[in-house]
Order: sequence, then structure tokens, then C-alpha cells
Amino acid sequence: MYNRTRGGVTLLEIVSALLILAFAFLPIFGMITSGSKDTDISETYIFAQTSARNILDSLLDDVPFYALRVATTNVSDISESNSEPNVGELFDIAPPLGPSYQVASFLRSIGNDPEVDHFTRGELTDDRGNKYKLKIYVFPIPCNNPFNNDTDMSFRYLPRPEFEKQIGWYTVRPQESDAYIVSGDNPYNMTLPAIEIKDARSLGAQEGPAGNNFCVMKKILLRIKWTLKNGIERSIEVYTMKANLDREGS
Repeated sequence: MYNRTRGGVTLLEIVSALLILAFAFLPIFGMITSGSKDTDISETYIFAQTSARNILDSLLDDVPFYALRVATTNVSDISESNSEPNVGELFDIAPPLGPSYQVASFLRSIGNDPEVDHFTRGELTDDRGNKYKLKIYVFPIPCNNPFNNDTDMSFRYLPRPEFEKQIGWYTVRPQESDAYIVSGDNPYNMTLPAIEIKDARSLGAQEGPAGNNFCVMKKILLRIKWTLKNGIERSIEVYTMKANLDREGS
């Protein structure tokens, strides 16, 4: 009788080894899953921020001032029932309010169908299928009549002196007989106009369509919200201002 050398491993040993490896890899799998979730969240924020920047750039640079007004009714997000005030509404523009402009392209860029309505709301979708609902709120800064310097927006400035309006003032030596010269020909000795304060009307702003009220500036709030895969809702809000300082109202 002799001792035979043992070869191979038993099934119990194999199962034990697999269990040890499984427990060893659990933390690694957890890190991979957590990293994937963090990446998904980061990419949704990047998409929302990029969309907000592009939308506001287009709104400020391309959309005429009088094309954007406050909707006369409360407006909800698309396919929702959260009706809210101060949501914007877009209108096609034609002279004399400004150069011709069709708002359909901007509405499509924010995910709204111009054939349905012209409210500044929409829904965007990223490459992963995440949906983002956006809404633009408008808060006109009006100019009351009569103008109230304490509560209304005003512009404080120093008018150009009359003597500077003379032909050749900066190239020809002024004469002693000039009516605007107080003593000598030193510009620092000449009479300067008083500081003036003007409102939108006195600056030449048009009354504009309903809701503008001689407005020369509007506060803009863009809100974008979306829901992550775990059901948590996220959102970003961006404020900006849109001004109309063109005396012709374009």
C-alpha cells in the first residue's frame, strides 16, 4: 500500500475562493457605480448650464426688445399644471418698433412649438434622453407718469457743453468774444451745464405694446429643471437684464 500524491482542488475550495474574491471586489463595484452616478449628475448640470447660456445669448443679442413681453395669463410648464405669472410671450416685430423679426426660430430653439403658442417655455432633451423643462420670466421696469426720481429708473448724466458743439472747437482756438467764455480762453473757465436726470420718456423711448409702459429695461429670469434617474429634481436659475436704449425703439 502506498500514499498517492493529491492533485487538483475540491469544489468546496473553489467556492470558498470565489466568495473571497466577491467580497474583495464589492468596494470596487461600489466605487464604479458611485462614479457613474456622479458623472451622470455632472453631465446633466453641464447640459443645463450650456443650454441656459446659449438661450440667454440669443435672447439678448437677437430677439428685439419689444418682441418680448409679459404674458397676460398665467403659464405652466409644458405638460404640467404649475401656472405662474410673469412668464414671457414673444411677438413678431415689424417697423416702427424695430426691424422685422420672426420669433418662430427662437421658440424652436427653446423646445416650444410656435404653431401651438408663443410663450417662453419649452422642453429640451440631451443625448441620454434626459428631459429639461425651461421657462423664461419677464419683469419690466416701468416708468411712471409723472416720473418719480425716488422709485423709477433714471439716468443721471452731464450734458455736452454748448461750447463743445461749436464747429472746430477742438481744432480752432476760441475767441475772447465767444459768449460761452467766462474769462480767457481756458476751457476750464467756461460755464458747464448742470447735471440732468432723465427717464425713459425724456430719453425718447417709445410707449411700445401693452405691458412695456415706456420700459427701457426688463429683468429676465431663466429657470431650467430636470429629474435625475433616482427621482430627485434639480434646477438652475439665471438672471440677466435686457435693455433698450435705442431712441428709435429698434
